[in-house]
Amino acid sequence: MLSEREEAALLLHERDRLEEIYATNPWKFFKQQIITVDESEAITTFNAARKFPWPGYHTYLRETLSVLQNEQLVALPKSRRMMVSWLMCGYYIWAARFQPSSALFYMSETEQKAAFAVDKRCKFMEDNLRDPAFRQPRQEMKTKTGLVGHMTYPNGSYIWALASGGDVLRQYTATKIFLDESEFQDEAPAVVRAALPMVENGAQLILASSSDGPLGIIAELADACGIKSYKDVQRLVA
Repeated sequence: MLSEREEAALLLHERDRLEEIYATNPWKFFKQQIITVDESEAITTFNAARKFPWPGYHTYLRETLSVLQNEQLVALPKSRRMMVSWLMCGYYIWAARFQPSSALFYMSETEQKAAFAVDKRCKFMEDNLRDPAFRQPRQEMKTKTGLVGHMTYPNGSYIWALASGGDVLRQYTATKIFLDESEFQDEAPAVVRAALPMVENGAQLILASSSDGPLGIIAELADACGIKSYKDVQRLVA
């Protein structure tokens, strides 16, 4: 029979073993540790029944995560309830944990919208990891509205909610920049222009958005690639 000290040592060894696996296999981290929440119901009905394990059966999420791991410039056309924003929040907490000193900018139309994602998704995931042994202490700063808009990890990485704007990026250096719902942001072109010098130095730029017609950045990129409908996607990957 093992002593308490020996049991604790075994648990620490297992945690360290899994940490090594998660560092190179984020999908396993997602499937084994991340919990999401159904946001379709009013927040007043929040309870354990609304919490769900990461949907590992969605192969498109796994494929998208693989793209995020391997490409510097990523544009993700999406529709509602595909969980792309949840995927990005999970990707950010994975990067914050396993890529020290990363500056991870989450940009949306307003600081409030960006902070909602950091608070209600990034922070929620961290606070609700399935194994409490993996939960990390963080320094958190709130916005004026009370949402957590900045999370700093023990290894120096941080996730920061920011309003979209090229001037914002020219003041700071980012490791990863995510522009959420880019097609609905007037400042999106300025953000992309400001981000490109960082990309040349190794930063990653990710755009994701549902459609707002034919004039957005992602729409123009898709048009340049010959993609005007899902049938075109099927033709290109056939």
